[in-house]
Amino acid sequence: MEAGYDYLLLRGRLQRRLFKYSGIFIFLFGAVLLAVSGTYYGYAANARADLDRLNVTVPEATSILDRAAADLVSVPFEQEEPSTGLVDLTARSVAEGDAGSPAPAKPRRLLPAIAIGSQRLYPGESLLASAWSDPQSYAPLSYRERVLLQGFAPVEFSQNPPQGTLSPATRIIVPSIGVDSTVKELEILDSGGSRAYETPDRTVGHIPETANAGEAGSSWFFGHTESPTLGEGSVFFNLQKIPQKLRNGEDVFIITDNGRNQYLYRVTSSQVVHQSEMRLYDTGKATIHLVSCVPRLVYDHRLIITGELVAQKSDP
Repeated sequence: MEAGYDYLLLRGRLQRRLFKYSGIFIFLFGAVLLAVSGTYYGYAANARADLDRLNVTVPEATSILDRAAADLVSVPFEQEEPSTGLVDLTARSVAEGDAGSPAPAKPRRLLPAIAIGSQRLYPGESLLASAWSDPQSYAPLSYRERVLLQGFAPVEFSQNPPQGTLSPATRIIVPSIGVDSTVKELEILDSGGSRAYETPDRTVGHIPETANAGEAGSSWFFGHTESPTLGEGSVFFNLQKIPQKLRNGEDVFIITDNGRNQYLYRVTSSQVVHQSEMRLYDTGKATIHLVSCVPRLVYDHRLIITGELVAQKSDP
């Protein structure tokens, strides 16, 4: 009887210890969960309070293409190798100090389109990560933008074709922030009780019921800011840089390509609305609207970047 009684006492002590340590664990877990939740809600409140800085409007463009053209003619490169992004520095035709005779041929040498200088090449203070495998092929965004803007001719708003007459865009570029993506026409998904447009993964989605790029109407394009867990991509991650560029007085351009023609838009405003207030609208002019979720890790608001059509050119 004593042995059995000792066994019952031991078993009771083990249970009490188990309850004790379980209680401590649950308390600590609850404290950590409460701290994480409090931190997140504090961050979310602060992030939402900072969204007003994304609301920017700039004046309408006046001879914007003339200014762009003036910049382009000053590009100090003699020849660009389109396949590599390198610059041909072959000797000039007239030798220094002998203006009347051709210079002797010198070996052709290719140099990067930008001098990286004293900055570290890796991990890439001056270099996009996508160019790390071939640093000499890298060209800065400002240089690439100047190249992409060449060849555009101004358009009159009255000459824009009506909605439904042009082919949908297959590519969209915002050169100043490094956006270059294919475009997918989105479909409406029926989940039984509701219908919504599908979410574009790792690409930009165009709402097919809105105008195509280049047409007289509003074109709407959507893309993910980021997707930490679902792997949906971050094609519009840099879209939040545009409002600050506008505040700095920089011109921001959007280029769309449908395989036949390219259309150039100048960004005129950025606006933030709550997701419950997000609505598609038509401005009555040839405009483009890029949409992504903000703020980071909260994603309950929508950033809308709006631009007006200013020029077009035919694909080569």
